[in-house]
Amino acid sequence: MKARASLAMLAGLLALATPPTAGAATFRVDDTGTYVSQPVTPMRWRQLAPGRAGDHTIEGRVAVALRLNLSPWLNRPARIYMSLAPTEGEQLIATWRTQGRLLPGTVRGGNRTLVFEGVVRDAFLQESIVLDLTADGRRVERAQSLQFFFEIEVSP
Repeated sequence: MKARASLAMLAGLLALATPPTAGAATFRVDDTGTYVSQPVTPMRWRQLAPGRAGDHTIEGRVAVALRLNLSPWLNRPARIYMSLAPTEGEQLIATWRTQGRLLPGTVRGGNRTLVFEGVVRDAFLQESIVLDLTADGRRVERAQSLQFFFEIEVSP
């Protein structure tokens, strides 16, 4: 690891399956229209000189234009979750702000967070979000892929 070197995380999308919750069917949402503003997100130390007792957090930011195809679930009550795949060697945390179509929130690598609950009224949900990424810089050894995706739960 290089102490003051800028670390990078590759932004990308990857389909991963997680087990459905009881009583609801879970599906991966088609997000092929989603656009990530930059393919490589530089991560920087929060403190200029992290020390033994200092803050070892690295952070980065990336803008994402989401386009989720919800047409198969029109006029149905649903919950939509943003999932973040685990990253190796560290616990990545993503926090985001939205423009109101989705809920703002936080998710840790390997988990998912609710971003929408209600009746699906439009075939496509479009939203701009800004992801703020943080991790423990002592555990990041190389560039890694940022893999997030969306799942929808609908009642049978």
